[in-house]
Amino acid sequence: MNLINALAGGDLPDINTEVSLTIGNQKWQGWQEIRITRGAERCPSDFDIGLTEKYLDTSKIDIRPGDACKLSIGDVKVIDGYVDVYEISVGQDHQVRIVGRSRCSDLVDTHAVVPGGQLGNCDLVQLARQLCAPYGIDVVTKNITLPSTAGDRIIQFFNVNLGETPYQLIEECARYMAVMVYDDADGNLVLSSVGTDQHASGFAEGVNVMEAGVSFRMDERFSTYLPVLFSVQNFNDFDNPNAGNEFTPVLDPGVPRYRPFFVISEQSYNGQFLAELRAKWELQRRRGRSQSVRLSCDSWHDKNGKLWTPNTLAPVHLPSLKLPGKTWLITDVTFSKSAETGTTAELNLMPPEGMSVEPAVQTPFDWQVDQALQEAGGEQA
Repeated sequence: MNLINALAGGDLPDINTEVSLTIGNQKWQGWQEIRITRGAERCPSDFDIGLTEKYLDTSKIDIRPGDACKLSIGDVKVIDGYVDVYEISVGQDHQVRIVGRSRCSDLVDTHAVVPGGQLGNCDLVQLARQLCAPYGIDVVTKNITLPSTAGDRIIQFFNVNLGETPYQLIEECARYMAVMVYDDADGNLVLSSVGTDQHASGFAEGVNVMEAGVSFRMDERFSTYLPVLFSVQNFNDFDNPNAGNEFTPVLDPGVPRYRPFFVISEQSYNGQFLAELRAKWELQRRRGRSQSVRLSCDSWHDKNGKLWTPNTLAPVHLPSLKLPGKTWLITDVTFSKSAETGTTAELNLMPPEGMSVEPAVQTPFDWQVDQALQEAGGEQA
């Protein structure tokens, strides 16, 4: 098999692409308009499916908003969640439209109820499970590596503002540990590092790619990243804008001219470690996101019959777009079907480093008060 066929997988086996919606013991099939979207930078996954028939008897379709449902492609479940919208219309044709999302939609929509208004004094996984437990949502970890030092793994006490969602709280804490947060096909919340699994085949021009567009850019990249602790300089430091913040600059050799960029850490503790991490992250993420591809292919599966999956690597070969023989990360995928376009998948891919997570500091609970109490010999808050 030549390189192009190896990348794209050549002829695919006969794979069942029938989309079914299961509610209780009833399975509904025959959908004509289909959109299913999953991604590593979005939560929750969602779907929009519909059916139009001249003599469709809508009274026999027993689907209600709020129903628990499972959406599958063939025998593979892709979304475990709830029906959000049920629309019916009658006229020359009868139409049914169903919109739904993953079980993690509750983490995104609702406000966190936290007794005492405080969270923390635990690691990220424990915190996520505490917030997901009331919703019956499990937390799954994939290749995450928490700091080796016990103290660095612990999220300090912090106040929860009324109106914050469980997803917001988890995502904010996850950034400090450089962990991605999204959902899986079972409706679980996933805590994951950038994926290292790879599809058995990918996307090749002239084989399975119907349309593609590649973006290369330099306007958001910089030659020198300068990590600093604070944005304010002392009056006697104007001759040296980095005075008091003497960290090693991080260089991007791919930027051809002098373009300096200060990375301001602005935190009350763990200063040098976080400042340098942020500078390296800025370089990696900006370099990774300076190149990306959006493509449409004629199949929902790779050559082994696996559905295209977010946070998974795949080969890409688009020589006419100056993108030969790359292995990039799928960031999101939309499975579509309609009378006009047939069965297609639309995907975004980029270098894995473009998905690296911003290191952030978790603001501790009333650290000023805590420090004052310790200095006064009182109890720690």
